[in-house]
Amino acid sequence: MSSSFLIVPIAAGAFVATNLDNLALLAAFLVRFRHRTIIVSSAYLASVLILGLGGYGISYAAEFVAVEHIAWLGLVPISLGIAGVVKLFRENAPASFNESVSFESSRIAFLATITSQIGNGADTILTFGTLFADSNPAADILIAITIAAMACVFLVGARYAVGHPGLRKSIDKHAHQITPFILIIVGAYILADTATDLV
Repeated sequence: MSSSFLIVPIAAGAFVATNLDNLALLAAFLVRFRHRTIIVSSAYLASVLILGLGGYGISYAAEFVAVEHIAWLGLVPISLGIAGVVKLFRENAPASFNESVSFESSRIAFLATITSQIGNGADTILTFGTLFADSNPAADILIAITIAAMACVFLVGARYAVGHPGLRKSIDKHAHQITPFILIIVGAYILADTATDLV
């Protein structure tokens, strides 16, 4: 059993390596939807759960699933980003964009967060699918616990970043302008990133 615990730092490292961009995106969404932080946090945790389950499922069904098709989820953040850019150019003042009722709705906050996190999670699914496939049941449990723990660490880190006076001021000032472009870049990366790129 002690050898199974060796999977913990490996799983933690895999989470960090495949989710640093998601951390930046999460921090941006926490500022962008600052009146919906519970919704954004819930969507983030739900996306991590879905990605973890996806990795676990792929460990059993890899031979039947064309994993590279996950990359097409990149169209979701690209669409959201383009909509955000169009809205930025249509607004006369950034403040009116910030206070947009439709863009601040709970549904939009949830969907924007979860689809972007899942859309950017192809590498997470593939990495953890490999870890799950290559481990015993005891290690699988440790991997799942590590994923949950790292998701909580990332969420606390993102919330601290936006709560820090200096960081909050900077993110608050520029997040609504930067987020659409981050989404477009993330989506383009996802579309360009296929399963064969990781081999």
